Amino acid sequence: MNDLVKERTPQIIAAEINNYKESSGRIQLSCAVEIGRRLMEAKAFLPHGEWGKWLQEYVSYSQLTAERYMKVAREYGQARGDSPGEEKAKSSTLKILSYSQALTLLDVPEEERTEFIAELDIENMSVRQLQRAIKEREQARQEKEETEQENRELQKALEGEKAENSELKKERDDLEAKAGELEKEKQNLEQDVEKRKAENSKLKEKPLFKSNQKLRADLTAAQIKNATHKVAFKFEALERAFKELTYELNLLLMIDKDVYGEYRKTLRKFLLKCLDEKVGN
Repeated sequence: MNDLVKERTPQIIAAEINNYKESSGRIQLSCAVEIGRRLMEAKAFLPHGEWGKWLQEYVSYSQLTAERYMKVAREYGQARGDSPGEEKAKSSTLKILSYSQALTLLDVPEEERTEFIAELDIENMSVRQLQRAIKEREQARQEKEETEQENRELQKALEGEKAENSELKKERDDLEAKAGELEKEKQNLEQDVEKRKAENSKLKEKPLFKSNQKLRADLTAAQIKNATHKVAFKFEALERAFKELTYELNLLLMIDKDVYGEYRKTLRKFLLKCLDEKVGN
């Protein structure tokens, strides 16, 4: 066996390559793999700088053509370390692909190639049809990646919205707590007013004009304070509602510009109407 290996020469290898070339007008993938293997073998024999000359003289190949054959051999030829499943898949591929189809399929990653071939009626496909199928596959892959990216961005936006909603809930809870305090203060003031009214009723017949004036002043101050708290609370609630409305409108703008435009007009009319109306009417 070792003697046979030693006797191999670039010339013998060239004869084997030419034999494969002549075996079929339409070069099948199995022949192309064998040619590629022998080209790699011959290249290892030859001194540096002799490769191109040998190709032209012995097998009439350009270096580009030779590189293609060698690439096909590396991609489709069974190699040491292939699992039984990989060997079976490559053996099946060799039977159904032409050399031109094999070259075209190099654009598909090796780990996805077998599955992609299995999805096609590849034995009845032209190279142009195969190129179109590969292009459609790439477009589908890009669309999938874009969809996944969009989903990630939407998920991120959703998480941001959840965080903002949590903050809004906290602010709402604070406002409700504040409203409760104001209501309690209002009740205390009303009780104080009633108490003073009762005291004032007892003092009606007494010359306590100055005391009565002070009571009226205190009552007025209490009413002003209560009204001020109410107005402040309403303004805070209105500001919060306006911020929430603005936020939702911005989301609507990204989803449907036409619907957003209608609501924007309605909001503008409402604000102008509010400005035109006199406070107190």
